[in-house]
Amino acid sequence: MKKILVICALGYATSTMIKKTIEDFLKEKGTEGWIVDAVGLNMSAIPAKDASVIVTSLELNAKDYAAPLVNGISLISGINKEATLNKIYELTKTIN
Repeated sequence: MKKILVICALGYATSTMIKKTIEDFLKEKGTEGWIVDAVGLNMSAIPAKDASVIVTSLELNAKDYAAPLVNGISLISGINKEATLNKIYELTKTIN
């Protein structure tokens, strides 16, 4: 299983909303073989090591992570939401 990790400040409301949005979108697209997990920043070090894609509502430094980072703010605000979801979808198609 490949993993999309959602990281927000505390790992509760924001990351859960983003997680649900991504899960629904991937299901709609028929994308299989991916799990979506959500954590707070203070608990993200170990899960981030296994992540294939990281979606975050925070300003994280891409150099600190092996997986590509996607800014997930639009999945909360709704502004450019489809573009962000499509970026995540494209990553799921290119990562083996």
